[in-house]
Amino acid sequence: MPPSTVSPAETHDAAGLVAPPLDPDVIDGLKDVLDPEVGLSVVDLGLVYEARRTADAVTVALTLTARACPLGEMILEDARDALAERFPDVSRIDVALVWDPPWDPDRITDRGLALLGRPPRSA
Repeated sequence: MPPSTVSPAETHDAAGLVAPPLDPDVIDGLKDVLDPEVGLSVVDLGLVYEARRTADAVTVALTLTARACPLGEMILEDARDALAERFPDVSRIDVALVWDPPWDPDRITDRGLALLGRPPRSA
């Protein structure tokens, strides 16, 4: 099944800055989904652009570190599986792949930087 996409307007504001709604429970459900090429979670890499939850659905928009990522579909499927396990009573789980705005290493969290052996930006 090909990855779905969402409109770029849903993933960043008019100034082009990422301003997604990030539900903390959905983010927590994704914390163990790894990008196997990097060995970090999609959360720590800053790949999650949107994470919403309603009574009957979970919606996630995420990107990859590169368009040519050979494991992209596996990462999306891992995200769907993790969310289905976290939210068993939800009837619909949508995980969409987005490319706009493009991912940038500046999106890596301080925790992700520490796991990579790099100093946090706040230091």
